[in-house]
Amino acid sequence: MTPLRSLSPFCGAFLGLFALALTVLAATTRAQTLQVGGTVEGIVQDSSGAAVDGAEVVLTNGATGQTRVAHTDERGSFQVSSLPVGTYILRAHHPGFAAHVQTGIQLSIAQTVRLTISLVPAAVTSQVSVTTRLPLIDASQTTSTFIVDTERIEELPVRTRNVLDFVLLAPSAASSGTVAAGASASIGSSGFSFGGLRARSNSVSIDGLDNNDEYAGTSRTELSPEMVQEFQVVNNGLSAEYGGASGGSINVVTRDGTNDRHGEAFIFAQTGVLNARDAVESQPLKPQLARYRAGLSSGGPLMENRTFYYAAAEQQGKTAQDASDMDPSAVSAVNRVLAAGAFWGIPTRQLTSGLFPVARSETEASGKLNHQFSQWQSLMLRHAFTNNREAGDAFNADGLADASARGSSFTRDHALAGSLVSLLYHMP
Repeated sequence: MTPLRSLSPFCGAFLGLFALALTVLAATTRAQTLQVGGTVEGIVQDSSGAAVDGAEVVLTNGATGQTRVAHTDERGSFQVSSLPVGTYILRAHHPGFAAHVQTGIQLSIAQTVRLTISLVPAAVTSQVSVTTRLPLIDASQTTSTFIVDTERIEELPVRTRNVLDFVLLAPSAASSGTVAAGASASIGSSGFSFGGLRARSNSVSIDGLDNNDEYAGTSRTELSPEMVQEFQVVNNGLSAEYGGASGGSINVVTRDGTNDRHGEAFIFAQTGVLNARDAVESQPLKPQLARYRAGLSSGGPLMENRTFYYAAAEQQGKTAQDASDMDPSAVSAVNRVLAAGAFWGIPTRQLTSGLFPVARSETEASGKLNHQFSQWQSLMLRHAFTNNREAGDAFNADGLADASARGSSFTRDHALAGSLVSLLYHMP
C-alpha cells in the first residue's frame, strides 16, 4: 500500500484535470440521458409502525466498499439514488434501537428497490440481521423491461462473441438475420427486431450515452462480453428518456473494477481440416478454414475503496476460402465477352470459378476508470477501440458468390466517454 499512498497526490491532481476537462467539454458533448444506476428507498419504523425520524441509513457496496449515507425525515422516509449497479449491504440505526442489517440487496439498471425497515428496542437485541431475496417485480416501473445480468453473460454460450445477441432472450425480440428474397443483407442493422419493426429502428446506449451508427443503423462501439456488467432491454412503453427509437432500447452498463484484483484469459480455435465438403458446391476441393479468437481482461483497485480500473481486449483472426457457385461454362462465356472489350474504356473484373480467398481481422479493446471523490461526487472515464479489416468478404450482396461481387473494408473506431456525477442536495 505504501507505493499507492505515495502516488495519491499525483492521482488526485490527474483526476482533477480530467474533471475540469469534462466540465469544459460539457457544453459541446451530448449529455447522459439514460439511467445507469439504481435507487434504494423506503420507510424506517418502530415495532408499533410509527415513523422513526432522524434514523441513519448506510448503504455499502460489497465489491468496492464505497458507502452512501441518508437520514429519514419526519415520515420515516429515505431515498438513495444514482447507485452503481451491484450488491449492497444496508445498515439502519437510531439511538435507543438495535441496529438493523440487511444483506444481499441486488441493484440493477434503473431499478428502484423499496424497503420497509422495522427497528426494535435495543434492550431486546443488539442487532437484527435480515437476508432475503428482493421481489422480482419493480412496482415503480412503467415500462416493460428485461435485464440480462452478469451471470447470464458469463454462463450462456454465444457463438459470435457479440454481447447484443443476448437481446434475443427478451420477450417479443426476434433475429433479423433472414431477409426476403431479393433484399440485400449487406445493409447494416442492429441484428434484432421488436414486435416486427425493422432492425434499424432500435437504439443502443453504453453507460447512458448514445452508441448508434447514424449511417448504418448498427451499434457503433463493439465491446468484449468480458467488459459488460449487464444491460437492460426496454421493448414496450418507452418513456421520454428512451426517445429516438420506435423499436426497442438497449442500455448497456460496462463493468467496474473492485477491491479484489482479478483477471481472465481465453482462446478459441477452429480449423476446417475435418470439415466435409459442401454438397451444394461443384468444386472438388474443400475450402480452407483457420479461425481463432483470443482475449484477456483485468480489473482491480488503484486506491482501495476509491479508485478502480477494468480493461478487456479481444483479437479475432480468420483466413478462409469461399467457392464460386457460378457455372464454369457461363463464367467462360461472360469472360470472353468482357475480354473482347464489351465495355470500352471501363476496367471490368473477370468472373472467377473455383475457390477464392477471404480473410478477417478484428481487434476490440476497452478500459474504464472510476474514482470516488466522496460519497456525493464520482468520476468515470471510458475508452473503447475497434479495428476491423475484411478482405474479399465485405459488401456482400448475397447474390451469386463470386470474387468480383465482393470487396475489402477497413473500419477503425475510437470512443471516449466520461461523466462527473455530483449530488448537490442530500437530506441532513
